[in-house]
Amino acid sequence: MELRPLNAKVTANSSSAKTNVDLATSVYICATDDVLITNHTTGATLQMHENQAIVLQKAAGEELFASSANAHFTKVAYPRG
Repeated sequence: MELRPLNAKVTANSSSAKTNVDLATSVYICATDDVLITNHTTGATLQMHENQAIVLQKAAGEELFASSANAHFTKVAYPRG
């Protein structure tokens, strides 16, 4: 799968540091250690393990945060063609 990063990574290591990742609808999340990711807007959570990476789909205004600074969030796009 090809991804195009659209901004620099951010960390959001508590609910007070939550971020909408520059209004992203596709977010690449890379965990450098075990971490819990929470969608503050919906209350949904997911556990990520060390060295795991995913692309999370969300609404532009939804805010995310992690249980520690061990998760990096990057706004991405899927190139067409």
